[in-house]
Amino acid sequence: MQLESEVKRIRQRALEELRARGSFAAWREKDFLYGEEVDAGVIVLSTRGCAWALRAGCTMCGYIYDSSRSVSQEEVLQQFKDGITKIGDVAYLKVFNSGSFFDSGEIARETRREIYRLVNSLGVKRLQVESRPEYISEQVLEEAAELLEPELEVGIGLETTSDYIREVCINKGFTLEEFIRALEACRSTGVKVKAYLLIKPPFMTEAEAIEDAVKSGVEAARMGVDRLSFNPVNVQRGTLVEELFYKREYRPPWLWSVVEVIMRVKAEVSIPVVCSPSGGGTRRGAHNCGKCDSRVLSAIRRFSSTQELHHIEELTCNCRQSWKEELNLEVFER
Repeated sequence: MQLESEVKRIRQRALEELRARGSFAAWREKDFLYGEEVDAGVIVLSTRGCAWALRAGCTMCGYIYDSSRSVSQEEVLQQFKDGITKIGDVAYLKVFNSGSFFDSGEIARETRREIYRLVNSLGVKRLQVESRPEYISEQVLEEAAELLEPELEVGIGLETTSDYIREVCINKGFTLEEFIRALEACRSTGVKVKAYLLIKPPFMTEAEAIEDAVKSGVEAARMGVDRLSFNPVNVQRGTLVEELFYKREYRPPWLWSVVEVIMRVKAEVSIPVVCSPSGGGTRRGAHNCGKCDSRVLSAIRRFSSTQELHHIEELTCNCRQSWKEELNLEVFER
């Protein structure tokens, strides 16, 4: 497939030029859990990296360059211990490794089991991890459920409910059918599912991206996911999106588009809808005119941690009209 080979070419070149020693990170933030705003902690582990990204990867994802070729499982576990020390007491703990938590090539089974044991001592109410569908099975979920005291939530990068867009625009490497299989495995073992959905993959107009994100959010909720997380594309290094960005063939979405998606989806679903735009307010992230960006981003984050629409319903700026005009112009440019 031409897209996959092009992404692979960019990936291999960038891995040689950009990949350095991976970096661990941890921080606190606010989130929405059990009907209220809670303290949440995020721990980002540096592992070998996403197996799919090492093969070819997604058109917009550059997280592989923050991984490490030589990290040991002992180091991964120490990163987790350092992370829980840094974030302190939280109700909702999110552990990311920019790949798949259930891929034993990234996080070995015994490392996962030890992480479960450590989580039990923290008093958190929910643990969230991330994984591609191919690593999600009833066996690994049952083991987690057996060892974990808090609820388990698995985040899956569905990105869109359109197989065409997922393949042709994102190069995600799995189908909706595979996602549904993983979703059913989670539901049968009592594990919660957070679906990550993309706003404005490459090769789509702003208007097309809005409609697909709304449609995907509503459809994913009907499939039975427990939480929706919208991710506006940001321009990450060593990606196809970055090459398009440099050629002026890609602009990250407007923040007004993000607000539009959230409002329309929230009107149709009863589950939490969250969004925390990476790189928001910069040229490489979702942005508006520059004058209103921080205000709109703050409102999106406040909505995400409270689920109260009034935070985003009354946002205004002169650039909102420019955004509407751009959406209308796209119809004539196609």
